[in-house]
Amino acid sequence: MKTCNTSTPKGFTLVELLITIAIAGILLAIALFDSTQMSAQEKASNFSTELKRNVKFARAKAMTTGDPVIVCAMTNPGSSGNCLNSWQSGTIVIFSDINNNGTFEANADILHRSINNLVANSQLVHSGNAQSLRFDQRGQLTAGQNGSFIFCPTDDNEHNVAVSVMASGTVRDLGKTEQACTSG
Repeated sequence: MKTCNTSTPKGFTLVELLITIAIAGILLAIALFDSTQMSAQEKASNFSTELKRNVKFARAKAMTTGDPVIVCAMTNPGSSGNCLNSWQSGTIVIFSDINNNGTFEANADILHRSINNLVANSQLVHSGNAQSLRFDQRGQLTAGQNGSFIFCPTDDNEHNVAVSVMASGTVRDLGKTEQACTSG
C-alpha cells in the first residue's frame, strides 16, 4: 500500500520573505519622506496663521482701548524689559504700552499675549528690519514698521512663508515665498 503525504508546507520561502521586506522598506521610505515634507509645510502654515491672528489681535486691542499696543520679541515675557533687536530670539509678546515709553514695565503696562519661541531650526525675520510693531489708537503702525515677516521652518528655505503687515495695520498672508531668512 502506498502512503500519501497530505501535509502542505507552512511558512514563507526565503525569496517570499525577502520580497515582502523589500516592499515594506520602500513603502516606509515613501511615508517618511512625505511626512517630513508635510511637517515643514504644516509648521509654516501654522506659524503664519498664529502670527496673523496675534497681529490682528494687537491692532484690535489698540483700537478698542486707545492705548498703544506693541508686538515684539522679548527675552523674559512678563518681566520688565526692552524689545530685542531681532525677531529671531526670545518670545514674541503683545502688550499695551500704557506709559507710552516703548518698553514693557510689569508694574505699569499690560501683557496681553505671548507666542512661544520658534521651534528648532526655524527662523523669523522682518523685511523692514523693524524690531517691533507699534499700533496706535487708529490701528495704524508707526512709520517705517510696515513690511513682511518671512518664516523659514527649515534650513533648506523650501517651505518659507510670508505675512505682510501694511502701514494701515492690516495683515495679509502672502503664502509661500522664495525669500530666504537671513539674520536680522
